Amino acid sequence: MTLSKRWKIALGILGGVVVAASLAFVFGARWASRNARELVMKSLREQFHGDVQLDSIEMKMFPTVQIAGAGVAIYLPGRDDLPPVISIKSFTAQAGWLGLLRMPRHISRLTLVGLQITIPTGQPDDADESAAGANSSGGFHGAIMDDMHVENATLTIMPKVAGKQPQVFDIESMQAHSISGDGKMASHTTLRSSIPPGEIHSSGTFGPWNADIPALTPVTGDFSFPNADLSTIKGISGTLSAEGHYAGVLEKIAADGSTDAPNFSTDSGGHAMDLATTFHVIVDGANGETTLQPLSAHFGQTTLHATGTIAGTPGQQGNAVSMDVNATDARIEDILLLAVKDEPAMTGDVRLNTTLVLPAGAQTDVQNEMILRGTFSVDKVVFTDHAVEKKVNTLSMRSQGNTGDVPDDNAASEMQGTFQIQNGVMTFSELKFNVPGAQVRMTGTFGLEHQDFDMRGTLDMDASLSQTTTGVKSFLLRAVNPLFAKPGGGTRIFFRLGGTEKVPIYTLDIRHKTLEKTQNQNSGKNNTADARSN
Repeated sequence: MTLSKRWKIALGILGGVVVAASLAFVFGARWASRNARELVMKSLREQFHGDVQLDSIEMKMFPTVQIAGAGVAIYLPGRDDLPPVISIKSFTAQAGWLGLLRMPRHISRLTLVGLQITIPTGQPDDADESAAGANSSGGFHGAIMDDMHVENATLTIMPKVAGKQPQVFDIESMQAHSISGDGKMASHTTLRSSIPPGEIHSSGTFGPWNADIPALTPVTGDFSFPNADLSTIKGISGTLSAEGHYAGVLEKIAADGSTDAPNFSTDSGGHAMDLATTFHVIVDGANGETTLQPLSAHFGQTTLHATGTIAGTPGQQGNAVSMDVNATDARIEDILLLAVKDEPAMTGDVRLNTTLVLPAGAQTDVQNEMILRGTFSVDKVVFTDHAVEKKVNTLSMRSQGNTGDVPDDNAASEMQGTFQIQNGVMTFSELKFNVPGAQVRMTGTFGLEHQDFDMRGTLDMDASLSQTTTGVKSFLLRAVNPLFAKPGGGTRIFFRLGGTEKVPIYTLDIRHKTLEKTQNQNSGKNNTADARSN
């Protein structure tokens, strides 16, 4: 069969077009390969609205487009005082020809190694958040990333307050892909935590990138932090898991979540307990601080509420923790489990108001580095040792001059104190224990590590010493009533408390009794002299 003249002409034209297109494609590919550096830099400038540096690049055009480069740095325009907002140690990109010819263009795979993102905070004087968000889209708009893989990256948020430490997020890896043509991406990220060590997993969205004000780039997602080993922090131990949700922009992110440590314990107490928390935090990179609003911790029958900040101090490494902690629904036995190794000596309802400070620094020994100041009061105190409780009941009756049989009912007792914990030592500026007829006041210290006492105190009783007993003992004690007389009537006994929590040692403190007597005499003389002068 022979072709007609018309078909021969048509095929000739078609062949010429194919040859011409092939030649144009080949020469175009060669031109693109020779000018790859300029093409990539131009594209990055348009995408990120910044000055671009590119150390090296190689391009292969067949059978797919493959680009490999190193030494990428993108700077905010006119901000030579800042490090590059984006720097990449090396990258590779791959795309099919069909993906590049359609709109939006598709990049099959992008791999970034050594990505560093440094975000300055604080908006330019002539910009506002709404305008910037509406007109500053950048970062792959007009292009679809089918698969992006990032290895060993860091995200650094630079505070606008001079001298404060930046917030640094250590990213082990990230897998992402475009979900819209404006640069918004879905991602799964693994971050490294140093204290406590572990991996934080995050799944969410990132972008679109705000090219003019990168700090306003939106982020949202969910996070989890499984099986973190708390024993790497000296003073505590246990396994902690956390999860929650976050949303905001890079310079200010709000997060809500919860944690659970089913085997939490302190070195001073050594009792394992289930510690669960819920929290709402705001990570404010512009001010360089994280705000807790609030944090609630629950263990046993106790719930503590805390508000505060974690913030850097100009000129110092690390962040300081400062919190107000209070409790109106707590039990003293739960709190004692954190402080003493033996079973709690008492039970009762406790109210607590404290401030907790953990100074900036390594923060590897929480028990000895934290500073805790506050007050507490305990109602309906009941001692867990029946023999001790009976002695308290006896004290109450005898202090009221009642020498009859001691009932089994617990005496109504309460305790209040003002304290400070620092360098692993609890110091009481005031500690009071009240039962009907008697009051104990003490000051001194209790060492958390060795559980040792060094305290002085007084026991005030409504009755005189001889009224606390009967018979011959009462008769003989009349002779020493004046030695232990309390101003206004009753008895005052000075004592010292030493020894340990397991073996406390009580002794009379004659020195302080003598000192009080001398002070009272001097006070009386001064009052007499004042009266005469008047």
